[in-house]
Amino acid sequence: MPYATAMASGREDGAFDVDLRLRAHADEVPIFSGPASEVWRYTAERIAGPADTLTALGESYPGPLIRLRRGQRLRVELRNELPEDTTVHWHGLHVPSEVDGQPRLPIAPGARQEIAFDVRDRAGLYWYHPHPHGPRGGRVGFQAYAGLAGPLMITDEQEQALELPAGEQEFVLLLQDRSFTRDNQLQYIGDGMGSMMTRMRGFRGNRMLVNGRPDARRDVATQPYRLRILNGSNARIYKLAWSDGRPVTVIGTDGGLLAAPEQRAFVTLAPAQRTDLWVDFGGAKPGDSVRLVSEAYEMSGMGGGMMGGGMMGSQRESLVTFRITSPETDPRGLPERLAEDLPAPSIRPDTPVRRFTLGMRMMRGFTINGRQMNGTNVADDEIVTLGDTEIWEFVNDTMMPHPMHVHGLQFHVHERIAEGSRTELHDGLIDAGLHDTVLVFPGERVRLAMTFEHFTGLYMYHCHNMEHEDAGMMRYFRVDPSRISA
Repeated sequence: MPYATAMASGREDGAFDVDLRLRAHADEVPIFSGPASEVWRYTAERIAGPADTLTALGESYPGPLIRLRRGQRLRVELRNELPEDTTVHWHGLHVPSEVDGQPRLPIAPGARQEIAFDVRDRAGLYWYHPHPHGPRGGRVGFQAYAGLAGPLMITDEQEQALELPAGEQEFVLLLQDRSFTRDNQLQYIGDGMGSMMTRMRGFRGNRMLVNGRPDARRDVATQPYRLRILNGSNARIYKLAWSDGRPVTVIGTDGGLLAAPEQRAFVTLAPAQRTDLWVDFGGAKPGDSVRLVSEAYEMSGMGGGMMGGGMMGSQRESLVTFRITSPETDPRGLPERLAEDLPAPSIRPDTPVRRFTLGMRMMRGFTINGRQMNGTNVADDEIVTLGDTEIWEFVNDTMMPHPMHVHGLQFHVHERIAEGSRTELHDGLIDAGLHDTVLVFPGERVRLAMTFEHFTGLYMYHCHNMEHEDAGMMRYFRVDPSRISA
């Protein structure tokens, strides 16, 4: 396929530790028995870099796991072989604005784009997905639903020194819900009043897929494992738990390891969020099995009914069955302390608070401070200064929860003020550590502490219910240079 002239952005000088070619293209993959399913997907080729840089998640449609090391210099050639514009957003990474994969820099059909950046972020699980938004609205929901998503993992020396489970004792799990026709083709949103309501609440499928496969199973031994879990669904919130009732042990969130492990009866995982779990199957014996499930939960207090999400969470869903197949002895336990490099936000009594009210326009989409996506236009209250620390307060005045994502940085959840009804999902929230996406429930105010470092320019903030961002709940903010000269 001929490609248009490449557009390069980001760091271009010097040698690169990792050089990749990433293609977005149509394909057919077997998901169920019978006809193959038509999908859009990423495939990648390693031009330079360590042999373990690319790892397939299986034989289905998700993009490969990209493994990077903190401090590496990365270059990627992005090729668009789709029939429409696309972008590649490096979700959660602290990168220059021009390589963030924003809709203002689309890759046209048949074109390619070269980007480069330094890997600055903490060890953790991140991901990459499309972020197009054109004159006729957003296409994030459709393109991601069609299959364009993949995980990205960063490691560093501090994490490796902990000797957490790795290799065959580590699983990366991409959770997605999908609906299919009788001949195994993906069904998204059609036309008519029913589809309008689906767009308002967010699409939720009736089949659970893990790494692009139904009925996921993993063979394990009687030893500890590390589960790196990404919610890649368009709108579904998961209530993750173990089928045998054992506590869920969380060791990390969006931005990497916590300072210390936390235990919950279940973990609430909103769209785009990641959770890092430690589990020990040492008490089981060969022949046993344990399932990772998403438990049912009530929607009352979350704007239940058709607009609030209807039947979402109304039944238990099995996600992965872990079959204990062999006895093994691993004397390593879980460290009491995990991360010593978690930066503390420099919050003072005079730290500015910037408020964003989340609203909706009936049948016309969603708003932030009464505004909708409007190209690269930013309002006066959407301009910040490089080097400043601020508190961003998201206030949810709608009937639905919104997972709010801020590009280009990680933040601390400083305070959560539930002015509406507290839901059972609150008990599964992990607000410790670093995040790039936070779930804001109806009637709730959530305050986030964030610092704008290293890069100026345009970035985005939006709801990561993909149908909500496509329907206008997405805006640009701008980082201006510091007024204090170096």
